[in-house]
Amino acid sequence: MNERLIHDHLMALARTAEAAAHGVTGEVAEAARRAHDALRAGRTLFFCGNGGSAADSQHLATEYVVRFARTRGALAAVALTVDTSILTAAANDFGFEAVFARQVEALARPGDVLFLHSTSGRSPNLLRAAEAARARGVTTIGMLAGDGGPLADLVDLAVVVPTAVTAHAQELHIALGHAICDLVDAAWADDPADDQHGGGAEAVALLASLRRREKAQTLWYRALAARAEDHGDAELSERFNGLHADEQHHLSRLTARLLELGVQPDDLREVERPLLPEGDWTPAVQEREDGEVAAYEEALAPGVLDDESRAVVEEILASERQHARSLGGKWMPA
Repeated sequence: MNERLIHDHLMALARTAEAAAHGVTGEVAEAARRAHDALRAGRTLFFCGNGGSAADSQHLATEYVVRFARTRGALAAVALTVDTSILTAAANDFGFEAVFARQVEALARPGDVLFLHSTSGRSPNLLRAAEAARARGVTTIGMLAGDGGPLADLVDLAVVVPTAVTAHAQELHIALGHAICDLVDAAWADDPADDQHGGGAEAVALLASLRRREKAQTLWYRALAARAEDHGDAELSERFNGLHADEQHHLSRLTARLLELGVQPDDLREVERPLLPEGDWTPAVQEREDGEVAAYEEALAPGVLDDESRAVVEEILASERQHARSLGGKWMPA
């Protein structure tokens, strides 16, 4: 085999990489900032491209969903190149130029980010995808080469590597994609509002789920206290009121932490009206408290919660375990 050819390829790539290092680092840093800000706000990164660029799209989405160089919570990223049923249906019904735009219209939301990988900047399906993204308020970032093509003028941010050689463009696109992911990971670790191991958006979603459980518990115990009082059983009503007070404290702790993480008060106004048990109340009480313990234990799995959120959950778990241990005795009106 011709070792000289291998040497020449690598040296040409090195020269192109050096030129990119002097020419596109600012754009790459800005792409990382936009990706991080979107993920921090609970948004999604989307990736698309054709051929080798389609493979890059799948590769880079994986780095966010699974991990890159640091262990942290999963981040929301989707490659629009993988669902063969959608791709073939869209191509068959609307033409190949619609295969990505149709998915953007269905899946993307304002504040999301769409990365478009193209060595030519001229692929009709990428041009259509960029237009669909702009119409939906989605930030677009082009990973391009050469003169950037028409796509450079359609995207919000163009990262144009200085080469007309397709292979070198794709090689640098994956390297720069890794650099963006590395920057996002580093910013995630440095941001106190994000989990030092996991994702801020994932932590918020988990805490919000626990808060909904606590809201239901407070309403449930308050209703049982009222029912016991209606039966003339003051002792049992007092017991339920004590549990209600504990659950109300748990609810307040979770609410305060969510507000600290940037959740808006209007997003916490949902109200659940749990159904009260019929017949013997005892199994229902035990089942709900066991469910509370299990939910909080699961929430403490590694890689999701930041230290402050973990401390709140551990405090509530200790209380819920105490509830579960003390459930013996009377739970029905006299």
